[in-house]
Amino acid sequence: MSPIVCVDLNGVLDSYTGWRGPEHFDPPRAGAREFLESLAARGFDIVVFTTRHPDGVWEWLERFGLRPLVRDVTDRKPPAHVFVDDRAVCFRGDFAQTLRAIDTFAAHWEVPSACDVGSDAPEPLGFA
Repeated sequence: MSPIVCVDLNGVLDSYTGWRGPEHFDPPRAGAREFLESLAARGFDIVVFTTRHPDGVWEWLERFGLRPLVRDVTDRKPPAHVFVDDRAVCFRGDFAQTLRAIDTFAAHWEVPSACDVGSDAPEPLGFA
């Protein structure tokens, strides 16, 4: 069995800009196909890891010709080699460093709120 790489749908594979309801799916992000093809060429089984309903995700993958590259769609955490997610903080063994990353976290697609401008709010680091 090949190692699994879990790739998030919203904000990684698609051009997500925010939640617009369960029926709305954004188009793929530029380079998504090439990214999945590169993972497959490296011998990974690709699992789309998302909170979205699997049927809708399979339809999205089919519509954009990505379905043959994906082994499974799940909201469960499989025993993967690695997770690729726009909402993740990587734990490197230091809880204080991890808390700082959480306190300043923003996804790459999030725009700082106008309410945060000039406030004491920490500047988002935008870990991707």
